[in-house]
Amino acid sequence: MATHWLLHFRFGQRWMLSKLRKCGKNVWLRPGCLLVYTDSIEIGDNVVVRPGTQIYACTPKGANIIIEKNVLIASNVLITVSSHEYRNSNMPILLQGGVYSSIIIKEGSWIGANATILSGVNIIGRNSVVAAGAVVTKDVPDHCVVGGVPARIMSRI
Repeated sequence: MATHWLLHFRFGQRWMLSKLRKCGKNVWLRPGCLLVYTDSIEIGDNVVVRPGTQIYACTPKGANIIIEKNVLIASNVLITVSSHEYRNSNMPILLQGGVYSSIIIKEGSWIGANATILSGVNIIGRNSVVAAGAVVTKDVPDHCVVGGVPARIMSRI
């Protein structure tokens, strides 16, 4: 399931939240969000997802996205559980299949505007910050600020 235009209406918010595998209280999906495979997405209490954010889970492959409580996700963030295989140089990448892994965004984290969290990342740590524009390709420890392309630890908080 993918939708975003319904979020302009309160009934659309309620409907969309009801499609999630699990949804906490006081969750705000702002208009312009795109959620794919909502039955593989869990969102905890007090979460805000700003406009333009795209969250791609993958139910058929068992790749889930869990966003714990008190998380802020800024505008135009991309979170995806899938990537392409590219092991055989004699075969088009399109025909090589995919790689899927679940992602958990731990409690109290903040994902900055235009950040990208790619498949292969398992955890964004508790109370961590992903800087605006960062491309996260590996796990982020608790209480860290990461930024850059690819993202690296900039400081500990």
